[in-house]
Amino acid sequence: ERMMRELGDALGMLATNSPIALLLEDLHWADPSSLDLLRHLCQRIGNQRLLIAGTFRPEDIELSNHPLKSYKAEMQAHKLCEEVALGSLSREHIAAYLDATFAPNDFPPELTSLVHDKTEGHPLFATSLLQYLSERGDIAKVNTHWSLARPLSEMELEAPESVRSMISKKIDALEEAERRALEYASIEGAEFLSTVIASLLGVDEIDLEEQLAHLEKTHRLIETRGEEELPDGALATRYRFAHALYQNQLYGNMVNKRRIMLHLQAGEQLVQHYGKRAPQIATQLAMHFERGRNFGRAVEYLIHAGDNATKLYAYAEAEKLYTHALSLVEKLPSGEQTENLLTLYQKRGTANHMLSRFPPAVSDFTKMLEQARALNALELQSAALNALTLTLFFSHRLEETAARAAEALDVAERAGSEKLRVETMCLVGLKHLCYGELKEAKTVLDDVITTARALNHTPALSSGLTWRGCLHFFQSEYEAAIELETEANRLASELRDGFLLLTSLFFLGLARGNLGRMSAALATLHEAIDKARRNGDLFWYPRMPNCIGWLHRELQDFEGARKYDQEGVEVAREHHVLEAEANSLINLGLDYTHAGDVEKTVSAFHEVEDIFARDAWFRWRYNIRLQAATAEHWLLLGDLEKAREFALRLQETATEYEAHKYICVAHKLMAEVEIASGDFAEAQKQFDGAFQELQKYPAPLTGWKTYAELGRLKLQLGDSSSARAAFAQAAEIVNTIAANVAETELRETFMNSAPVKEIMR
Repeated sequence: ERMMRELGDALGMLATNSPIALLLEDLHWADPSSLDLLRHLCQRIGNQRLLIAGTFRPEDIELSNHPLKSYKAEMQAHKLCEEVALGSLSREHIAAYLDATFAPNDFPPELTSLVHDKTEGHPLFATSLLQYLSERGDIAKVNTHWSLARPLSEMELEAPESVRSMISKKIDALEEAERRALEYASIEGAEFLSTVIASLLGVDEIDLEEQLAHLEKTHRLIETRGEEELPDGALATRYRFAHALYQNQLYGNMVNKRRIMLHLQAGEQLVQHYGKRAPQIATQLAMHFERGRNFGRAVEYLIHAGDNATKLYAYAEAEKLYTHALSLVEKLPSGEQTENLLTLYQKRGTANHMLSRFPPAVSDFTKMLEQARALNALELQSAALNALTLTLFFSHRLEETAARAAEALDVAERAGSEKLRVETMCLVGLKHLCYGELKEAKTVLDDVITTARALNHTPALSSGLTWRGCLHFFQSEYEAAIELETEANRLASELRDGFLLLTSLFFLGLARGNLGRMSAALATLHEAIDKARRNGDLFWYPRMPNCIGWLHRELQDFEGARKYDQEGVEVAREHHVLEAEANSLINLGLDYTHAGDVEKTVSAFHEVEDIFARDAWFRWRYNIRLQAATAEHWLLLGDLEKAREFALRLQETATEYEAHKYICVAHKLMAEVEIASGDFAEAQKQFDGAFQELQKYPAPLTGWKTYAELGRLKLQLGDSSSARAAFAQAAEIVNTIAANVAETELRETFMNSAPVKEIMR
């Protein structure tokens, strides 16, 4: 006691001069005398500038009933100490530790995440792993910096031997019943439920929870996550292993046959708890039944898991789950294989289609068709042919598309299924649309919509609305397009059809843009890009950037337009989407023309012509765009003959397909050619033709420029009154467009551009 008092006095005197901090490590190894001293000091430091910090392992003082346990409780009761529990390290903590331990360093940011993911932020495991990497030479000092000796991708971040030994030692210290309980718990994975483990062990659940509470407090191998009520009304406590390494070690300690038995029992117990809601935990159940060698149930729940992923538009995950299920089908009795194969090929084919993986989708639907034929099931054959036809269409395999569509229609009629027939007719309408047979497409698609509504057949209705809306867009009937695409988008969302969802957003954005609703159009297209990236789509995504580039160019933001158009070319080439590449090149050609780079424009247009020669997919439509861009290019260069040639081609083609915006554009271009040629009377006739189109088919982005051009002609003719009237019309449209641009910078760019300023004078 005298020694403790004198030491306390000495520290007190020292603390009067400057604050003192004492760090006492590994207090779980301290003897009783040392702990008596610590308690004595704690009782005296209330009025002294003295801080004592100590470290200990909680499980060690619990296991050995160490005196520190009672001392700590006593000091806490008198508010003489505060316990700071060391939790898991965050990524930021690990990054700070790396920078402090290996300073300075040039480690890649991925190292922090990799260490965190591997160790789950466990302080001892994280620091041990980094020490192990340093000792192994993976982390080395080069000159003055710490660096990685080899790329992260080549490193095997296995648990160090010291960590594995520590884990084995902790598990070996358990009582037999405790170890058995945790081994059975490891069957469920990183987390487990008390009800399931009690069932596996055949023990009372209360007794088990008391045992687990003791394990958590004493050994720190598990943590309580909380209570939850299961669908069957059972109240369970959810636990998790403090680290996956504990679970892995315990799981590996059991013989394989016991693991198989326990997985099967765990799966059955979970199905009992969840009942009709079992598909909600399909991935977990599939794992249990596969490892429990009940392959029929494993396939069943892998299908549910894939369906769950599909509902979240996680098509890549769904495809993996269906593929896994297919690998198990061969282990089923032969009588169960055909129907499972048919279902899985259909579902995986759909997932591949949604991911724009058309060749694998074609293969899946072909195999689905084979299985349907083996069952002699006409309706299933029809469904397979419809899916195959659609995928062939988007693969640009048009001759095969036509052949399969005819076959699908024949089978649907023989099957007597009106729903399947209307699905096939939608494909027929789509084929007509692609080839420019628009009257036929209109008739077929209108019939599809009417019939699908009568049948309350949402998939066919969603598809019919989407492609009829597309035709409305092609023929400059923008309000009608918006109405149909809005409904189609809602239905596609309900169906979780990510492909049709993107299709409807694409045409919805373009229709809004053509009506001058610029911010709404930009928002729609950016939404489509975000969804396409998240969903793994590679078909619609490459088509989006050049559409955004078009909107920027219409707002006179040529720098922004060129950036998006160039991105469109690069993305389209990366993913081998010819039509998207052609459209981006057309836009880029216009950008080059505006910048005065004639050679690049000509080169871009030649590339487009080469693409059109190789690919007939919607060639009629995109050729209209090319003719308009080429006529504009030659007009800006002053080559009136070539400008006239392409403007006349445009007028003829646009009239044939009733593409009214482009009929107006052709009239405007011809008027400009006639003005440059000095034939003002003919120019006026062309303007009259343009305004007739605009009156029936409003197209504000073309309209204001047409009125502005007319105003310039009237000024040139000395008719200032008519010029003011034309400029006023243009200004009214411009102000409406500007009012629909929420982005301040874009709106100011538009309003401050030379063409707009001219009409606003």
